[in-house]
Amino acid sequence: MKTLIAGLCVLLFAVQFVAAQDVSTVRADAKEAMKAILEESRLGRPPFRGQDKRTGPITIEAVSVADVGEPDSFGKNALFLGIAQSGIVIIDPTCDPASTGPLGPDDHCITVADPSVPLPTTTINNVARISLPGKSALNVIYMINNQTVSFSMINTGAATTQGRFSYVPTITIESEALNDPSLIDPTTGLPYNGSFTTGGSGAYLANKTMAPGAAEFVTESYSRANTTGFSKTFFAALGLPSNVIKDLYNKPMTIKLNIRVSSRWVDSATMVYTARFLGN
Repeated sequence: MKTLIAGLCVLLFAVQFVAAQDVSTVRADAKEAMKAILEESRLGRPPFRGQDKRTGPITIEAVSVADVGEPDSFGKNALFLGIAQSGIVIIDPTCDPASTGPLGPDDHCITVADPSVPLPTTTINNVARISLPGKSALNVIYMINNQTVSFSMINTGAATTQGRFSYVPTITIESEALNDPSLIDPTTGLPYNGSFTTGGSGAYLANKTMAPGAAEFVTESYSRANTTGFSKTFFAALGLPSNVIKDLYNKPMTIKLNIRVSSRWVDSATMVYTARFLGN
């Protein structure tokens, strides 16, 4: 929670020091950034710890939420379930193969002919995927996420301006267990219709004041791990009944990785999203 609060404070502080003509757009970016951080915190938030009124010795068969945070996974062995790796998601002025090179089946290119024109929030769905057989895991599907983000920011205008870049990974779960029309997605207020999308881990957000002619190249490669992951605790917090949660683990599940990006004064960028999956 302290990390979340600190992140929000940094974003609000940045808004106060931008040029007046860019205040509204940077505030919109800050709002988007806060939303991304809140979405990410859902997967990284420890389960609720209630009071423990049990007495007696602790055993694997009798531990409480107050003891270990998540009794369902306590004492279980972790199983490697596989990996999902995206192709390269590119921002380029033309998306001409002469500039980007040949694109593979999971590569994507977003054309930004004029970097001074903001690229609105653009989502590339299903950049990578993994299909897990039913009963692959009993209590939790856990992700270790790896992100590689590079971008070139340049101000070709005659006035100081604000460059920005936003990279937000998201995750979609598809399962027959979510087909019941009475099940309502708390994020959208609509039926799940067989799938659920939530924030991933590893959002990257940058706002930079750019003098005329200023240019900067940034590359970041980093990993993020969830705390809760896709556990029974996580799904119960969404309001799903226990029988649906049981079906989620018992039936085949496809998990898709998505990338959400927006920018201004960015003339090129590359993004790669990889995740390793474990279960118990």
